[in-house]
Amino acid sequence: MNKAMTYMGLAWVLGVCPLLGWATPPFTAAAAGAVAYHIDQTAYFASSAAEQAQRKTLLADITAFAAQPAPAAGALLGYLQRAETLLNACGRHIAYLHLRSALNIEGQASADAYDVMGSAKGRVITATRTSLRQLGDAGFANAIAAEPGLSRYAYVMQGAERGLPHELPAAQQTILDQLADPASSAFWTLYQQTRRSATFGKIRTADGEHEVEKDAKVLARDPDRTVRQTAWQRRWDGYTDRADIYAGLLLSIVRMNDRTARLQHFDDAPSAAYFWRQLNRHAIDDTLAAVADQADVMKTYQRMRAAHVTATTGIRDVRSWDLSLPATGFAPPRFTVEQVRAMSLAALAPLGKNYVTHFKALLDPAGGRMDVPTEQGKRVDDSFSISARGVPAGLFVGEYSGDLSGARVVIHEGGHAINAQLTNERGGSSFYEPGPSWISETIATVNEFLLYDYLRQHSEDPQAKAYYLQALLDEITFQIFTSAEEGDLEQSIYDGTVAGNIKNAADLDKLTLATMSKYDIWPAYQPQLAHTWMTKRLMYQDPLYLVNYMYSGLLATKMFDMAQRDPADFQQRYMQLLSSGADASPEERLRRFFGRDMSPREWVTDDMALLKQQTQALQTLYRQIEPVAPGATGAVATTASRGSPESHR
Repeated sequence: MNKAMTYMGLAWVLGVCPLLGWATPPFTAAAAGAVAYHIDQTAYFASSAAEQAQRKTLLADITAFAAQPAPAAGALLGYLQRAETLLNACGRHIAYLHLRSALNIEGQASADAYDVMGSAKGRVITATRTSLRQLGDAGFANAIAAEPGLSRYAYVMQGAERGLPHELPAAQQTILDQLADPASSAFWTLYQQTRRSATFGKIRTADGEHEVEKDAKVLARDPDRTVRQTAWQRRWDGYTDRADIYAGLLLSIVRMNDRTARLQHFDDAPSAAYFWRQLNRHAIDDTLAAVADQADVMKTYQRMRAAHVTATTGIRDVRSWDLSLPATGFAPPRFTVEQVRAMSLAALAPLGKNYVTHFKALLDPAGGRMDVPTEQGKRVDDSFSISARGVPAGLFVGEYSGDLSGARVVIHEGGHAINAQLTNERGGSSFYEPGPSWISETIATVNEFLLYDYLRQHSEDPQAKAYYLQALLDEITFQIFTSAEEGDLEQSIYDGTVAGNIKNAADLDKLTLATMSKYDIWPAYQPQLAHTWMTKRLMYQDPLYLVNYMYSGLLATKMFDMAQRDPADFQQRYMQLLSSGADASPEERLRRFFGRDMSPREWVTDDMALLKQQTQALQTLYRQIEPVAPGATGAVATTASRGSPESHR
């Protein structure tokens, strides 16, 4: 047992002992002596054969639906209800096939079928939008007057009209899709192949030989500073050896996306990407500027982290390879799945008993809704939630690490699952799933913040308190400032490439270093960070997505603060947001939540106040655990890290 954590009041959640100790590796359910966690596949279909048979029938029904002419106004309600039924059926197949393909990465048949069903769902939505457009806004308003039940689909009509100025004739769109989609897939595949075939080498340490890339976390915590530095440098060497390849891929993606956006009548690729994610470039530029104006909050935190490393290790010239070094006498905690289950439920108490009850059901092994590996086997190492109408939402954990990061995955992805579950229970339209990703990511990120804060509050050891508060601040600053930095950089890459100013890897290096310097103190000390653009996989996999995390980070931090200040009021607002689904524009949904219009600039202002307060609290904890050196001057160390959290993306 470790006195660092006490879990008071947990009996009402799980009936577990109020004092939990740390587990020792390995951390699989079987090794911990716990029950197995597996998702019950029969909740979706009785068997794989049954799913295949029903899929065949469903695809035929979708083909018939898409081929039928637009309905008359009097038949519109039945038409939309039929579309919903088809979407719900698609959702069940998609969830089942996603799970099957994740359990066996070599199961190509399931993966292919998953893609087919995703396309089929898109055909239903496209056919529905086409029919609604033929009716028009005035025709739809008249139809609602005659049949009030159609008001449920008012936002579907708005969505159908919203994208019309940017949609090409069907034949042209088909040609564009047949060219752009395979090209995007090919670029992403080449990026992955380039990374996987890179040579990073191995390093011999006191406890054996380790691979630089695969064992990066282990090497970052090695007590030998030379080992840490060498591992850091060799990792960058592995990337820079192929800088020209990475640059060629990225610039090709940028040019293709820019051309595609202009064909669809957008000003540029960023404007197109933001539009489809229900954001706009003007608002994003304003928010980026607001975050950049507050960069001193981030820099103050970074300097404090560096100075703490100096105080505890004696290292005067702290660098990024020093920041993950564990504090002397403190071992980062390890958790069994059962412990994560218990502390997650306790941590989520500020969200209300209804939310906790739903989360408890999700994590209950008897419910067959969570899948955690007893051995890796052929399963993917990704984690995600799965949901379908008529089936309780599930949680798939690809690989359970047993550390704080592993706990974060469970509570984060579980947040996505509960969001879907609450929406389904309320009976919202399946047309409104899943909504803008930055709002859904907000909901999952709030859970992470609550977990770190709960562990801090229920720790007695000052080192443990500092560890968890540092994890919270690392995560908040990562979500806000690093996401802004990434979004700013990616948008600047697009603008510079189109303007002819970005032509090669050297140009990308220069831009990256300049952009990072606005938000971080680190580039001044480690110019190798200029190569960071090569490591941003989402720039290659899902272009112009990164800025979503800035919005979700800002909003999640604001909600976290609200949950602490007035839990009862927050619970009511939050449950309404989670259960309503994406039945209105993001602006309208947030207006309901806050009770007024609230701009991202206001989120920035409020979030910075919280960050300053929590940074001061961490400084106080640091002073409790730092040794007092005779004649210490308290000189500020210089560092070169993005902050301590591993990137989740």
